[in-house]
Amino acid sequence: MLLPMISDLDELENALALVDQAIQQLTDSGFAVSRPPIGVMIEVPAAVYETARLAHRADFLSVGSNDLAQYLLATDRNNPSDAARLDSTHPALLTALRQVVESAHRVGKTVTVCGEIASDPAVALLLLGMGFDALSVSPAALPGVKWAVR
Repeated sequence: MLLPMISDLDELENALALVDQAIQQLTDSGFAVSRPPIGVMIEVPAAVYETARLAHRADFLSVGSNDLAQYLLATDRNNPSDAARLDSTHPALLTALRQVVESAHRVGKTVTVCGEIASDPAVALLLLGMGFDALSVSPAALPGVKWAVR
């Protein structure tokens, strides 16, 4: 027996329904609440291909670059012998990142990058040039990235 596949969009719809249910319960109890912005983390190749659909329902998107690179390049970032193969400028990764930016911006949503790739000043400039709206950078890397961006 085959079970139906649950897509990233199905998971998002389920999460949004739960948030709406919680908001309704709080409102019914007399609390004045509003829905917070809901974002989607793009961390696996399947989500890259669903970005356009996800962007229609989410308020913003963020790319988890460490996980996306690991899964896209079939490497284990925790394995020292594999970690060297994690190339933040690999053409496949850059293509996926560009697809996410284009899909998000097409529907007017912002997209950010979280993860180690944005900590390299040269790659940070590349990501901003690709159209990412914001970068999440480790505190130790912030001065170098900030200098490069200025």
